[in-house]
Amino acid sequence: MEFDRPIATAIIFFIVLLLMFFLVVPEYNKFKELQIELGEKKAEFNIKYEYFSEVARVFQELENYKEGIKKIDDALPNTPSFGKLTYFFQKKAKEDGLIIKDLFLAKYSPASPGSEVKEIVFSLNVAGSYSALKNFINSLERSARLFDIASISFSSAPNNFLKPPIRTFSQFQIQQTYSFKMEVSARSY
Repeated sequence: MEFDRPIATAIIFFIVLLLMFFLVVPEYNKFKELQIELGEKKAEFNIKYEYFSEVARVFQELENYKEGIKKIDDALPNTPSFGKLTYFFQKKAKEDGLIIKDLFLAKYSPASPGSEVKEIVFSLNVAGSYSALKNFINSLERSARLFDIASISFSSAPNNFLKPPIRTFSQFQIQQTYSFKMEVSARSY
């Protein structure tokens, strides 16, 4: 049995077209879809890569300012930490030659709706010389923490409080002991 060449060629061509239509075209469409998906994934990867590169760059920049940021965190801490402030006042007063008679929390204002800053006001009753008070105020100004002195009032200290009365003799002067009352405010966020 002999086949007619043009008919056999046409049948083979038709079979090849059918195979191409049912086997190759779907695979080609899958390939195109996968190429589009790959392009989307590459774009998503590039966006994430750029984002994380920027985060790493900002992190490195912040690392350069680490000490400055720590000072800012010390100046405006997250929590009020009444104990740390009380200890700070006691330590600085002692270093500067003042005696703390009374230290209490006068007012605590939580953050208002428009602001996140909380205010803490301490009332300090201290005894000592004027120069000791001046040194104490300078210590508050030099500290990393931000303090505002709202008021200072003073009077002569009674002799029965400190026995014997504190009198320091420098070369030719006598320093009088006074009783000071201060209101000092600090802030946290």
